Amino acid sequence: MQLGGVIMTTKQTSKYHLFLSKIPLFKNINEQELIDFINLVKVKQYYRGEMVTFDSKEHAKCYVVYDGLFKLTRMDEKGEEIVITIADKRSTVSPMHFSKHYEICAEFVKNTTLLYFNKDEIDAFTAKNHQFAMNVIDFLAKSVQSLMLSAEVLQLKTAKEKVGWYMVQSKINNNFKLPYPKNLIAAYLGMKPESFSRALVQLKKDGIKVEDKVIVLDDINELCQYCDKVTGANCRSFKTLSCAHY
Repeated sequence: MQLGGVIMTTKQTSKYHLFLSKIPLFKNINEQELIDFINLVKVKQYYRGEMVTFDSKEHAKCYVVYDGLFKLTRMDEKGEEIVITIADKRSTVSPMHFSKHYEICAEFVKNTTLLYFNKDEIDAFTAKNHQFAMNVIDFLAKSVQSLMLSAEVLQLKTAKEKVGWYMVQSKINNNFKLPYPKNLIAAYLGMKPESFSRALVQLKKDGIKVEDKVIVLDDINELCQYCDKVTGANCRSFKTLSCAHY
């Protein structure tokens, strides 16, 4: 396998194989078939502060973030930035995020290493491997559901409700931390940084506060009022007596 014209070592190849084998897109695939496919992987490095316009033809590839952080954005009719998704380690970005009708820009928040496969390689593997085809369908279904839910949040919720909804996911993951800088989260939620800060002040009155990116709750259930059934389905308490959707 090659990286920028340099032959990669067996150790490097094994490292990427171990990483990709844990990504949902590649789960339950025959080991030898997976090894053969992952040997086709390409690697691309981007640097913090770099901005790249993703063309729908040139970038019609399947990307997996090996390490780093970036956001995919586009401009609306008013010239304002819309954050389509935030991608960090283990995130998958596919051609469904790109369009010939508008430009998609990737802005790299940290130095980022992307692993990718060309469209023809994905198409060929999908055609011959039933499990991979099912994984792709599952990935696309979850991606569409996530985009629909995000659109609903942006259109129907107040600033306070948006931030509360975003925090719910940290409770479900049981880490109680904001995963990204506040200004990046604000952009993803379609808010100005000052609106995000005001929402945090409002949430503090409800017993929800953030101390150095750590979410602190007076009682464990304050965030439940901002949960929805789709997000809540991943919670261990979903539809139990303590659940808001019971």
